[in-house]
Amino acid sequence: MHPADPASPAVASRLFAATILATMAGVFLGIFFLFIDTDLAVRIAVVLLVGVVGVLSWLRHTVYYRSDQARMGWSQEHPQFQMEVGYANLAIGLVALAAAGLSWGRLAYAISFFTYGLYLCGALAIHICGYRANPSSRGKKSVLNSAFFVVVLFGFGAFALLSD
Repeated sequence: MHPADPASPAVASRLFAATILATMAGVFLGIFFLFIDTDLAVRIAVVLLVGVVGVLSWLRHTVYYRSDQARMGWSQEHPQFQMEVGYANLAIGLVALAAAGLSWGRLAYAISFFTYGLYLCGALAIHICGYRANPSSRGKKSVLNSAFFVVVLFGFGAFALLSD
């Protein structure tokens, strides 16, 4: 199967890797800048962890949905669920980018972190149910990755609200 084939997992795998890199950069830079400029820290974190991750997830779930199905081992003739998930990611991501770009402040950043975190709690619940039904190393990784990301989002959200 050629990587450009829509049914190849290659494009979605690269987009998922970019999502992981954006997450790592958001966590690292967010923590790094906490010791220098807390406003800048939460702003960078919301851009990367919510904005960039949201837009990349929209691309993967919506534009490249066939590749994403292949990556996840799914087969659906009607991708409406993936489209819905993709557009939810896009909406949350664009609000976070607007909040940071237009300097809406820490409350808007916190709302973005908490909104995305709550949304992804649903994905975490689905991963947990899937893992319980069919324990596998991939399922365990999905649970751990999702749980880590939710904790990070809630942590930065709390910091955005509670820090001076």
